[in-house]
Amino acid sequence: MEEENTHIIFDGKRVVVSPNLQQVFSFLCGIGEEIDSIFGFDKKLESIKKQHLETIELIQVLSKKLKENSIDFSFTFSEHPETIADKLKMYHPLRSKFIILFANLEVLLCLNIAYENKTSDKREIINKAMENDTVKSFLDDFCLNKENEWTKKNLERSKNITADDLRKLRNGLTHFFSVNGGIQIADTRLDEKLRKLEQRLNFKSNFISPEDLYEIIKGAYALLLTKWNDDCINSLNKKSNEFKERIFFVNDIVKNNGVILMAEDKIDVLISEMDNKK
Repeated sequence: MEEENTHIIFDGKRVVVSPNLQQVFSFLCGIGEEIDSIFGFDKKLESIKKQHLETIELIQVLSKKLKENSIDFSFTFSEHPETIADKLKMYHPLRSKFIILFANLEVLLCLNIAYENKTSDKREIINKAMENDTVKSFLDDFCLNKENEWTKKNLERSKNITADDLRKLRNGLTHFFSVNGGIQIADTRLDEKLRKLEQRLNFKSNFISPEDLYEIIKGAYALLLTKWNDDCINSLNKKSNEFKERIFFVNDIVKNNGVILMAEDKIDVLISEMDNKK
């Protein structure tokens, strides 16, 4: 494996990796696709609701035409169609969304620890991930960094959010510690009102939505990939194996500890292989 070409090329939007690192990025992409699906769920429900209401309007128009033309037509719904639209209204699980996002962020934290410390030892990475200084440094370098895309777009807000705030929020949601942090969660639909409230409170209290955190994490992904890209280029220029050595620890931790989703076709293949061995 170590004789293979090992590289990462990231242009800010697209990532190209060598085959021996494909597992790492398939793993990260899989997590991203799941989160995209969760965050897109509400929009899909709204779209279905809109289409359903349009269908009801069409039915009403057609019913009127039937009546005007004295066409005998009788049909009784078991339930009024408009109630379907009400059923599509969904409570927004803000805490659950935040917990999912912080779990995603922790994956990045652990991969960065593996990379920086040249280790794939599970216990060592867990211990490092529990150190306040390690976590705060990671949050400052990747989440609240001025080059993070969310931070660039929200300079005034980001100045009043600290790594300690995010750390306390994460602990309050996932472990019920530090529940009195200086940052509070809110629905993104209240953004306009919350920005006004923050201004009037002189940012003594800050509010963040799951969408805010998701954009922060996307920015963190981009900064981490940029770092790996730059390290890869520097190593190639210096004819050094430094990047290769570090990224292989990341590869190992994903390979040995990343949760694998079992697709139906993969299950069928395994069953077939076991049947053939009988």
